[in-house]
Amino acid sequence: MPEKKLDFPRHWVEFADPEDPTNIFRCDLTWLTSRWTCIWGQGCKGIDKDSPDVGCCTYGAHMADKDDEKKTRNFAKQLTPDIWQNYEEGRKNGFMERDDDGDKKTRAFQGACIFHNRNGFEGGDGCALHILALREGKNPVETKPWVCWQLPIRRTFEEQDRGDGTNIDVVVIGEYSRRGWGPGGKDLDWYCSTATEAHIASKAVYESYEAELVELMGAKAYGILKEHCQAREVTLAAARNTGDRKLLKVLAVHPADPKPEPRN
Repeated sequence: MPEKKLDFPRHWVEFADPEDPTNIFRCDLTWLTSRWTCIWGQGCKGIDKDSPDVGCCTYGAHMADKDDEKKTRNFAKQLTPDIWQNYEEGRKNGFMERDDDGDKKTRAFQGACIFHNRNGFEGGDGCALHILALREGKNPVETKPWVCWQLPIRRTFEEQDRGDGTNIDVVVIGEYSRRGWGPGGKDLDWYCSTATEAHIASKAVYESYEAELVELMGAKAYGILKEHCQAREVTLAAARNTGDRKLLKVLAVHPADPKPEPRN
């Protein structure tokens, strides 16, 4: 199935940050209650059609800031040859590089991020930093570069003029679509967030990505978001059960989600 187009109706909610009155959160409920899940190793086509086994790890991970780089370096030092296929290469020639704009990122090596284990590696396929987290009983949020665990959730910041002479910061929690990759996003051979193949989960994104959302928003704000998501799911189920087409349209279901036909 082809990917769905990027522009479609979305259901948003805004609420004040319970821990910072100068912020409000704007959250995309259409995305957060969708049934997307990562299908790497289970049908993922990858962003490079010639390396589908690499998933979205083709180019390496850009560092969000100095803290992100420091964290990545610290956990990279904890990697051992049994869980990192490119251990010798990384130790000898480094695992960071700069892109064409001079920004720091993890090094691309043989067509993938240097931390990506490939070809049935004994220590496990996929991200060595992810494997390290599981081995140490940690959440991968703790060990992986920012962008790696954030995807495909995207946090952005906007400033809003309130009309009374004051401004407020808007923290947007939404879908990391192709556009999140910048101008090159349109050239990716495949991408998962609007692909029907990846919208097959039994749990909604807000549930399966609880740890990531708590890290991005804080526990109290996530609690408020969860209440809105749960209320939406109840309303959506009722609309489907009664065949209320108008309400289903207002709720703006993600187009890549499976859509049972209303009864009326």
